[in-house]
Amino acid sequence: MLQWEDIYYYEKMPNLDFSGEINSNSILIKGPKHILIDPGTAKGWGELKEAIVADGLDPMDIGVVFCTHSHPDHAEAAVMVAKQVKADLLMSLAELDFFVMGGARFYYLNSDGTFLSMQGNMPVYDVPDTRLFIKGFPGPFIYEGRQFKLYLTPGHTPGGMCFHWPERGFLAVGDVYFKGTIGSIALYGSQPSQMYKSVTLLNGLLDVEKVICGHGPIIEGREKVVKNYEILFAEIADKKAKGIV
Repeated sequence: MLQWEDIYYYEKMPNLDFSGEINSNSILIKGPKHILIDPGTAKGWGELKEAIVADGLDPMDIGVVFCTHSHPDHAEAAVMVAKQVKADLLMSLAELDFFVMGGARFYYLNSDGTFLSMQGNMPVYDVPDTRLFIKGFPGPFIYEGRQFKLYLTPGHTPGGMCFHWPERGFLAVGDVYFKGTIGSIALYGSQPSQMYKSVTLLNGLLDVEKVICGHGPIIEGREKVVKNYEILFAEIADKKAKGIV
């Protein structure tokens, strides 16, 4: 649904698609060619596609599919969607390297290659072909005349990347943090110290007034954004005191 001008938000509550799989929130940035952020699971794409159409948008106008990171609940549908709508795929170079070097285990649990995700999604139907992705780098990202910014935010995964639209005060953080807590730092590839640095980096974006997380509710309003960071830094301080670094 339309959340703010040109920004559509598709919240998965309780972050499960119709099949019961863990699924991420999705975002669509409207433009001459749209940007779809975190398409989610393959089985959930039909439901998301219907929601996009219900908003009066044509999925065939999606020009870029951007994944904040490679976990199945965010990126499983990416290749399938991009092929259907003839869009480019974008993920950070660091995350693509992580996926090839071991991150794909979130799509395969069994040694025989049986599709069974460690995140509880069973079965996982579409393991991304990393050769099809454009390698994303932190910095300005200009698309269809609009200037966005990409930030490398490791911690939850080694190559997580956040999407920032400074003109609109908008930030998509994936699983770096949620309302009231940071993302998981207990998974394969997670790095607590890097996560803490990533939260600090994002806190420095003083223009942000609207945050969409990979799961859970929106954080809207500068005061609420600042308050959430205060909660996150208190959590980080507690984890450091416990030796979680």
